Amino acid sequence: MDADRTTGTRHRWRAYHALALLPTLGMLGGLPLANRVYPLVFGLPFLMAWLVGWVVATSAIMALILRLDRARGIAE
Repeated sequence: MDADRTTGTRHRWRAYHALALLPTLGMLGGLPLANRVYPLVFGLPFLMAWLVGWVVATSAIMALILRLDRARGIAE
C-alpha cells in the first residue's frame, strides 16, 4: 500500500518539481538540434554524447529535487 495513503499525509506539488521536465525536453526536444555525427565528443557521435549527457544530468536534477524536498521536510 502507498505510504501516503497509510499515513494520511499528502505531498504538495512545488514549483521546483517542474525541473523534472528538463531531461525530457532536453532529450526529445533537443534531438533535431543535436542530430549530427560530427563533431565527436569523447569518441562518441554528437547525438550519442548529447543523450548520455542528459542521462547524467537527469541524475543530478533528481538529486537536486530530492535535496530540496528534504530541506522542506517532504522526503524522509
